[in-house]
Amino acid sequence: MKRLLLVLSILAGSMLANAQQELLELARSDIRSARMGLVAAAMELTPEQQEVFWPLYRQYANEQDALLENRMEMLKQFARNYENMSDATAHSIAEQSFDIQRARMKRRENYFEKFSEALGPVLAARFIQVDGQISTLLDFELMKATPLITPPVGE
Repeated sequence: MKRLLLVLSILAGSMLANAQQELLELARSDIRSARMGLVAAAMELTPEQQEVFWPLYRQYANEQDALLENRMEMLKQFARNYENMSDATAHSIAEQSFDIQRARMKRRENYFEKFSEALGPVLAARFIQVDGQISTLLDFELMKATPLITPPVGE
């Protein structure tokens, strides 16, 4: 997990220096690997439950990867425009952020239902809780390394 947090910090900091694609791939790989390990440890599933859980989790993770890609694109846009942020670009970035957050919440709601049907509401709620905690940690690492938008000089 420490390596993942380090990669995320470097990634977010590097966004302003036009991060290379290899760093994005490393972060993506580390995020997926770390999430799976943390989820496995927290879920404490029986072998029978694992047979049901992991295929469904992989579907969820693949969809989460698409959201991560959208978020990385938004951060790249932020980095490209950081020093000369226009009102229109700031508005666009904020709207993209809201869209990503809404999509993430909708996906969690949908998969809560799928996990509930497959494993019952208690394990489904546990998964959503664990996933939420992991996502919050990852969000924090990205946010703390991303500088605040400042108004253009003269405003």
